[in-house]
Amino acid sequence: MNGQNDNEPSAKEGTETARAASGLFTENPLLIGGVAAAPAVFYAYTLENAVRYVCFFSAVTLLSLIIASFIPRSVVYTSRVILYTIIASGVYALICCLGVFGNEIEALGIFAPLVIVNPFIVSLSEQRFFRKKRLMMLTDIAASVAGYDAAVILIGVLREIIASGGVGGRLYGIPFTLPAFGYTFGGFFMLGLIAALTRSVIYNLRAFDKKNGGRR
Repeated sequence: MNGQNDNEPSAKEGTETARAASGLFTENPLLIGGVAAAPAVFYAYTLENAVRYVCFFSAVTLLSLIIASFIPRSVVYTSRVILYTIIASGVYALICCLGVFGNEIEALGIFAPLVIVNPFIVSLSEQRFFRKKRLMMLTDIAASVAGYDAAVILIGVLREIIASGGVGGRLYGIPFTLPAFGYTFGGFFMLGLIAALTRSVIYNLRAFDKKNGGRR
């Protein structure tokens, strides 16, 4: 009896950790939640563009959320959200001043300043991240950002290959290409296709787990 009770906390902690890391796949912000889809649709039409965006996005978002997490919950909700964007603006300005990304920020165009008000900072922070204990919160933030980054890069790679037959100017001898995937239409189509496939995989995995009593 005592041994069973001793194991209960660790099992609960394992479940909480798994849920916190769900942003990588089962609760991927982009593919499942449709969060911050515009950059994936309009800008991530090549691997280079995708990597450029996610690096800048990750730096601003992670630093902003970590700093913002120290704002007391006693502060009025509206004021907290305003403070989050002010913090993000400060992080954005600091990164620009330090020249961490050089001229890459200019190449991002309008998507660079829009990072300041991305949904991770202005909505998911309150709805999801900051409702958890600090360790679980940090795990969830890291997993969600990593999951989002991976999805954007995947979309960028696939769009570039389908549109041009290669990546980074290297052609792979693909006999048939669809240049439309390099445009907005292709971005919407690719995002929808990958999101649908992801949901299908998750649904089938859960059905399999249920059929086998949660054992895979």
